Amino acid sequence: MKEHIILIGMPGCGKTSFGRDIAKQLGVELYDTDEFLEKMQGKSIPDIFQEEGEDRFRKYETESLRAVLKKGPAVIATGGGIVKLPENRELMKNGGTVVFIDRPLDNIFSDVDTESRPLLSQNKERLQSLYEERYDLFVETADLRVVNDRCYEEVLEEIVETVKDIVEGAE
Repeated sequence: MKEHIILIGMPGCGKTSFGRDIAKQLGVELYDTDEFLEKMQGKSIPDIFQEEGEDRFRKYETESLRAVLKKGPAVIATGGGIVKLPENRELMKNGGTVVFIDRPLDNIFSDVDTESRPLLSQNKERLQSLYEERYDLFVETADLRVVNDRCYEEVLEEIVETVKDIVEGAE
């Protein structure tokens, strides 16, 4: 594999879960930018939001993205709001194949633990607002859009087969 596979989408769309399984099937590392960010900063994302605010968090997010893009080819699961900054969108577009996991909002809201997600902890209207704010940015950034409205295994197979074709074409 010569380039990264970068997963984007709303919080709760499955980026980390799919990322783990895609990385395993492709035989590469998985980097989760949120986990990487927490390790770099030594505190949780909710704590960063509370103590330093969203603007500072977004700066840390860019630093995290830059750091994982410097590593060998991998699958990268990103935070849901990473597309908000033009710099991040450009980094991802230049860093590999960007896959937008598009999951219906009702599915996200029905099974996402909103307590651990600062921007989702408010209510369903907030989730809808974030979706409307970010949707066009996801579409603009992505090389591939996969709708996550079927069983997990079917969606995983679609992503793996598609990115395998892209990755093999790049070699």
